Amino acid sequence: MTQSHIERIPYSAPRGTFIDALKREGCVIVQNFSTPETLEQARQEVQPWLEKEEHRSKLGGRLRLPALNGGTRTCTRLIGRSQTVREKFFSDLLDLAEEFLAITTTNWYGEEPSTNITHPLLSIAITMDIRPGARAQKLHRDDKNHHARHTRVDAYHTNRDILLGLFVPGCDTRRANGATRVVLGSHLWGDEKPDFGPDGNTGVFFESSGGRMMHIMFMCSGVYRQESKLVQQRLGWTQSGPNLGWVDLASPDALL
Repeated sequence: MTQSHIERIPYSAPRGTFIDALKREGCVIVQNFSTPETLEQARQEVQPWLEKEEHRSKLGGRLRLPALNGGTRTCTRLIGRSQTVREKFFSDLLDLAEEFLAITTTNWYGEEPSTNITHPLLSIAITMDIRPGARAQKLHRDDKNHHARHTRVDAYHTNRDILLGLFVPGCDTRRANGATRVVLGSHLWGDEKPDFGPDGNTGVFFESSGGRMMHIMFMCSGVYRQESKLVQQRLGWTQSGPNLGWVDLASPDALL
């Protein structure tokens, strides 16, 4: 039976406790992850970028990310633009990402085994500031961007995931103001059409307290990058559908 709440674990708990919860339910809430002072510092660092985007929009710019359904201000390139996010938030994702996303393989060179490890990479880091009246996103898997395929399983196994995300709320997130909706255990589903219940409301909402916005970081397995350099398109100077390869949420060929 699907759990009706997201497990909450204190930041001071052993890392293995978080790993077990993630393997079991697919998500976990970290209690006392940050402080109001640190969240305010992060807000001050990203606020100018949010205002800059809003200013562009008022001058006739367009919302570049259809997946957000409009009404959401963003600060892209977040790791480079916020020292607080980089040093206080993102650093805590690294060891968990290594646990879930690092891949170790052994190949043979003649009679000699060669074991190699590919380590996780940052996939995207972005602050989202959802404005009043913005429409909710539909439930989806974020690894759709990598065209990931899934087989239903009863228990988690190594190398099942290609993405691991960290959401740090700088706001009081409630269902009424756009809290992220998750379906516990859905990380074990296959690719069949999901059953969200007779009313379509299966899932629980990530409700927490903070100050105003959401800082989001995803890491991906290290193999999800280009292998060779051919022409501009193969160099990555174009968007890969549905949502990969952007520069500031726009296709990079616009910069050429």
